[in-house]
Amino acid sequence: MALRNRTAITQNILNQENTKNVKSTINPLPGHARRAALGEIGNKVNTVRGAQPIKGSSLLPTVDLKKPILKQQQQQVKVDKVSGPPVQVVKPVVKKDIVQENIKKIDDIKQNEYEQQIFTDVDCNNKQKNEAFSSDLLEIQDIDEEDKGNPILVTVYSNDIYEYLRKLESIYPIDKEYLNGQEVTPKMRSVLVDWLVEVHQQFHLLQETLYLTVAIIDRFLQSYRTINRKRLQLVGVSSMFIACKYEEMYAPDIGDFVYITDNAYHKTEILQMEMLIVRTLDYSFGRPLSLHFLRRYSKAGSAMPLHHTMAKYFLEQCLVSYNMCHYSPSLIAAAAIYLAFYLLGNEEKEGRVIWTPTLAHYSTYTKNDLLPVVKEIASIIGDADTSKYQAVRKKFISSKHLKISLRPELRSPVLHALANNKE
Repeated sequence: MALRNRTAITQNILNQENTKNVKSTINPLPGHARRAALGEIGNKVNTVRGAQPIKGSSLLPTVDLKKPILKQQQQQVKVDKVSGPPVQVVKPVVKKDIVQENIKKIDDIKQNEYEQQIFTDVDCNNKQKNEAFSSDLLEIQDIDEEDKGNPILVTVYSNDIYEYLRKLESIYPIDKEYLNGQEVTPKMRSVLVDWLVEVHQQFHLLQETLYLTVAIIDRFLQSYRTINRKRLQLVGVSSMFIACKYEEMYAPDIGDFVYITDNAYHKTEILQMEMLIVRTLDYSFGRPLSLHFLRRYSKAGSAMPLHHTMAKYFLEQCLVSYNMCHYSPSLIAAAAIYLAFYLLGNEEKEGRVIWTPTLAHYSTYTKNDLLPVVKEIASIIGDADTSKYQAVRKKFISSKHLKISLRPELRSPVLHALANNKE
């Protein structure tokens, strides 16, 4: 019993010493006495998020936590705690909102009146346009619509490009019967071009190279009028040599042109003639080719490969003919595609219009503009079988060119009637 009492007294002494050694982990506020441990549990906590603890928390007004507290109300609360009891806060009516609403209504009314005026003007303009233009122009199709997504075809600039080409062909014209008074005759020129068609085919050159070669020859012979018959072949070879440099990715060597002439001319002679041609033409070789316009017209007319190939056959036959030199490339191309459409589908029998408003729009030529040229081409094609110049006809016999020169339409009474002005 004495042992149990001694143990209890010892335990009581230790508890009193531990209580004296315990220090509060909470720093007291300045001006406040130290509180016992865990005494802060009884402190009242400010329920407003972001507000500092305030003395006399019983003065705080009742706050609805579901509604946001404005800064103006918070400031009002602080003032009320100092001056006296809380004052009911009344939100003032702002006249600015009413003014803005009135201004907005006025703007809406003006906008509606403005839009109505625009629609009225548009309707008037459309009515005037419909009255001004004929119904045929409404049938014009946008042939570049399907290609607008292809950046390679630059459809945005297509019409401007062809308008520029038409200006160029007027800058570099070829006069009618320009060989008058020269030693070189039209027959010599036709023989030269017929031979160059064979050379072009043997070298496997681009189509543009042949057209540019003939254009260089005609422009040079028109400007430099002292060429004799012995140097005419040299002019042709040098012109093709220049055209290859202009159009081809890999131009033939000058030795190939010496070989093709059977060593009739040396390299130095070809180079000297090349410099003479370049200086005479003032380094200008950008005259458009009829092949450029033909591609555009075939697209505008929705031509099939047969129509396009037949039109190319007509164009190459026109290269050989001296009587077709003075026509502009765009006009010859338009006449060629018209004749191809005419022969492969007679408009009188099928009751359809060949030269549609779309073709007339993109070519800038009417049917009456084309008919004289169409008749001359028909005359050339009608005599192709009996002509002395067979290079183009033999070229288009191959299956590569769809054997166009063997087509029965080229020997039909329709073609002869057109050539003889009996349609």
